[in-house]
Amino acid sequence: MKLLVNAVVSLTALFSLNALASNNSYVYSNIEYCQLQSQAVASSQLDAYARKLGFAPGVNECRSLLQPQFTAQGELELSQQLRQLQRGSVIRLNKRAEQKLAALPAAERAEVLKRFGLR
Repeated sequence: MKLLVNAVVSLTALFSLNALASNNSYVYSNIEYCQLQSQAVASSQLDAYARKLGFAPGVNECRSLLQPQFTAQGELELSQQLRQLQRGSVIRLNKRAEQKLAALPAAERAEVLKRFGLR
């Protein structure tokens, strides 16, 4: 009888741990929250998603996440600036350096360009 009870308890614990592990494997993202918000889902669903996410993204953050053309435009402006700077100069940046500059935030990028006399 004890063996049967222990077996049932062990199997129940094993299956409940497996169920918990499968529930925790979902990755919540602020992009998905913003997409749900733009689809005008129920506020209770948004509240539940925000609890799972840990915070509720603001309107400005959602706007910037859902409009990726602004980031592409920023990269285009950077490459345009680099071409203008290199036109009359003997300094030439290779692709790797351009990619590293593009990855920097705007303030740091301006500081680096200023430090090397490119701006």
